[in-house]
Amino acid sequence: MPWVIPMKLLVLDLDGTLWDHEDASRLVPPFEFRGDCLIDALGEKLCLFSGVREFIEWASRRFLLTIASWNVEERIRPILEGFGLWDYFLFPKIEGHPNKADMIMRTLNELISGGYPIETVVYVDDRDIHLDEIRMNIPEIEFIHMWVDVGSFEELKELLEDAR
Repeated sequence: MPWVIPMKLLVLDLDGTLWDHEDASRLVPPFEFRGDCLIDALGEKLCLFSGVREFIEWASRRFLLTIASWNVEERIRPILEGFGLWDYFLFPKIEGHPNKADMIMRTLNELISGGYPIETVVYVDDRDIHLDEIRMNIPEIEFIHMWVDVGSFEELKELLEDAR
């Protein structure tokens, strides 16, 4: 019988969690990227929070990474691609509805069907408004309330290291 190594899934929100904009779907392309920030066609700015790139790189070596975001993928994917982050995520769900429980469940099903034995699911979001519905569907999910439970991506890294 082959060895099966259980894997950990880290689910990340985007708006207010990875970057400082509360509704990146409102941004208008084309985007001009300047380091960890972008300027849209109307002059509106979005910036990654400090330490996001380093955190994603670190987390990608320890977790399977995915996204659950209430946004419009056609607007958000070019932003993630422009920052060089898109390829870190497996089966990302960026959809125009707030049902994050459904997004996470579908991602779990896709991963399990693809042969990924998921042992732990950790969900990071700056808001907890979707948490009750998520816990009804995935009772064992671990939730980290960004900017409440941790105040930086370095603290998030430390918290996740301590939990291992």
